[in-house]
Amino acid sequence: MKADINFVHPPSIYDFRSRNLKEGPLSDVVPSTPLFEMYPVGFVSMLGYAIKNGFRARISNIAVLMLSDRNFDVEKYIRNLDAEIFGIDLHWLPHVHGAFNIAKLIKRYHPDRKILLGGFSSTYFAKDIMEVNQDIDYILAGDFVEKQLISLLDASERNGPLEEVPNLVFRRDGRIVSNPRLKDPDPGEAVFLDYSLLFKNAFKYHDIKGHLPYYSWIGNPTGMTLIQRGCQFNCGFCGGSNFAYGNNYFPASPVRRRPSRVAEEMEVIKDTIDSPIFVAGDIRLAGEKYYTELFREIRDRGIDLPLLTEYFEPPTEEFLDLMSTYVTEYTCEISPESSNETIRRKAGKAYSNHELEKSIESAKKHGSRKFDVYFSIGLPGQTVQDVLEDCSYMEKMMEHARETMPVHGFIAPLAPFIDPGSLFYEKAEQYGYRIRARKIMDYYNLLENGVSWEDFLNYETAWMTREDIVKATYLSGLREAEMGNRLGFISSSEKEKIQKNIMGYIHGLPYTPQDDKSKHLTYLQKEIEWSKRHGITAISMTVFIYHQYEILRRAVMSA
Repeated sequence: MKADINFVHPPSIYDFRSRNLKEGPLSDVVPSTPLFEMYPVGFVSMLGYAIKNGFRARISNIAVLMLSDRNFDVEKYIRNLDAEIFGIDLHWLPHVHGAFNIAKLIKRYHPDRKILLGGFSSTYFAKDIMEVNQDIDYILAGDFVEKQLISLLDASERNGPLEEVPNLVFRRDGRIVSNPRLKDPDPGEAVFLDYSLLFKNAFKYHDIKGHLPYYSWIGNPTGMTLIQRGCQFNCGFCGGSNFAYGNNYFPASPVRRRPSRVAEEMEVIKDTIDSPIFVAGDIRLAGEKYYTELFREIRDRGIDLPLLTEYFEPPTEEFLDLMSTYVTEYTCEISPESSNETIRRKAGKAYSNHELEKSIESAKKHGSRKFDVYFSIGLPGQTVQDVLEDCSYMEKMMEHARETMPVHGFIAPLAPFIDPGSLFYEKAEQYGYRIRARKIMDYYNLLENGVSWEDFLNYETAWMTREDIVKATYLSGLREAEMGNRLGFISSSEKEKIQKNIMGYIHGLPYTPQDDKSKHLTYLQKEIEWSKRHGITAISMTVFIYHQYEILRRAVMSA
């Protein structure tokens, strides 16, 4: 069935099935696997906006399709797609290898169709990409491009002038043209994550798997909403920080969405999959007026779903007390990056350990089901010994709270890349970084030629070489396995499996990778699996039945 726009999500490394890769901990603390198969939430918003404006649209998550079936024929699948425009996300830079290779295949089988890139990385490297990759026809630069996409689809349908499409980067007579950005007084108006349309579309195109947000989603569906685009903070490593966002993607940062709009998305999730919801963005920092209105909207709409809430600063007791009166089940997560307050400040976060610990106690008091705390490796001023001290700090937090409210500590490297556009990338020398890739093909070649995750790293610091970053990561993984077992979070057999894999990585010995890559190096359970509370709807039952079918299919294929 033909589409006007086919959104395509590639794996990070296109030929991962035929290469003996050691991905290591690249995605230990995100829902997706090391192939980063979770597509940007903008796919769901743009899909819905295109459909509501009368265009035919679909999603093809090729990364999920490749992960779920080792015999999946990518070329056959692409050959059978039919769309006027193929929109490939190049949002985060680890997808450049997959994006370029998928684009090449699309052009091979559909030479007269157009290929569109979008996302942060394609925006940052737009001119560079257009100069070196003739497979790419268009780039929609910046953020909030739902309306600009409609302009492009209109121009494609009526063969209109591309110069009228805001944000578009394209070629005209061998010259690269960058159109002015759209001046939109209400950019958030077009943003809406409509899970009902996502599933209707999956059934329409007979491609449930191709529409899945990420590989393990089918086993534990989770909804998502976001309260803002951009950020008010300047974490130095983040490509979505205030500095990076305002300089590259949108002139204002952050841009908050209306509380009623966020609650409306939650209501759709309730009616569609009746699942837990991850709320992206710090609700508290949006201000008392904002979060009070949001909580009232949740209550008035009868939304009683578990919420995973994230915080950029430790939430106060007053806030947690108020939230607990409106939300019956919630959990918290925060990323202090380091237990060393000096290092934390250099990373862009100014709060103290006392404030963090006080917040965790308040969350426990006011009914949070758990509290996840994330630390990073590869920060300014950080040494291998500092990382080990982070492990000791995590263990104390986890042990102190485990009887009443589990506290889970996670630690992982800033990997594989320091984000282009971030402070650490743009002012590397000032922050003690050495960046070894600056052009788009530098990144492609790192992923093309590398074997181990160490090969992919685009940075080292004045305090840790790439070898030190790898060493610190493995040592912390071994420590975490020990503490997780001692505290009762993982079994002895799980601990031994993790430690065996890590030692295999360190010494080049055999290790036991997961065939489907659904488990990571250090963490056998993803942090996204914080709640399995699901209600019964027509779609949730369909998802459950399909999941059971997939389990049976894989069992038969592996027999």
